[in-house]
Amino acid sequence: MVVLIAGITGSLGQRLTRTALDRGLAVRGLGRSPDKLDPTIAASLESFVQSASHEDIPALDKAVAGVDSIINAYSPTDILSLDGSLLLLRAAERAGIKVFIASSWNYDWTRMKYGTFEHYDTCIAFEHHAALTSTIRPVYLFTGIFSSYILTPFGPGAPVVGPEKIVFRYWGDDGLKKKHPWVTQDDAAAYTIDVLLHGQGVQDGQGGFFYIPSGRSTLVEIAEAYGRVSGKPYGIEKAGSLDELRQQIDESRKRFGRGRSWDYASLAAELLTNSGIFEMADEQLYDVNKVKTATTLDDALREFV
Repeated sequence: MVVLIAGITGSLGQRLTRTALDRGLAVRGLGRSPDKLDPTIAASLESFVQSASHEDIPALDKAVAGVDSIINAYSPTDILSLDGSLLLLRAAERAGIKVFIASSWNYDWTRMKYGTFEHYDTCIAFEHHAALTSTIRPVYLFTGIFSSYILTPFGPGAPVVGPEKIVFRYWGDDGLKKKHPWVTQDDAAAYTIDVLLHGQGVQDGQGGFFYIPSGRSTLVEIAEAYGRVSGKPYGIEKAGSLDELRQQIDESRKRFGRGRSWDYASLAAELLTNSGIFEMADEQLYDVNKVKTATTLDDALREFV
């Protein structure tokens, strides 16, 4: 089986490649800069197709020709998540490919309305448009946040690093009870390739939604893990009610506009996580431990403290 990994030179793309090669797959790469590839990966590829941009149609058509499946590992920018993904999908259609893993690896946005969280609007738009217009039924993978972002302002609790300690915040009466799904990139790569090979209906072109987090942790569990692995002090503080947070986000939207949505994205994400929209139920989960024992939270945070 030949799998095309679009965006192969990225951090996740190279991990996906190593895992696919270890599982006996032939891998073709699509990217702009072959020099960014680890030399051992570059030497193991079936081929590499260099593109000028996501709009390079000849490169897209060359890349998809003769492959059995596609993994879209483009960087999750707004343009690539929608424009780039649609162009890659159309190239796959022209080539008659049925197995297409969409760029996802994020929180579950299926319970959200368009406009609720700007960063996921492009994902929702792609899924809707593909369902309406494409012969391909893509695969979508929900992981929660990458572990590398847990301790950033975009992580659970929108952590604030002060001179003496890091402070994790929550909103509402139930904010401490919500479980935040997360994944390491190594785990995400392992689980993605297994879904490609063995996910129900995937090889038959049925697509679907798969939930593959490494873990699901409350804010208290995240803070305690940070304290254990870093040896540094931390705090957990209630920052207000959900209504107060919602009002703050509404004011930011009016002030900045959608073109600067990243200026308030961390708070918008907190409204959703503290509301429980991003939680994953036990029955939704893919059996990841049959593939690879999931990384513990302590180990996931250790390299970032």
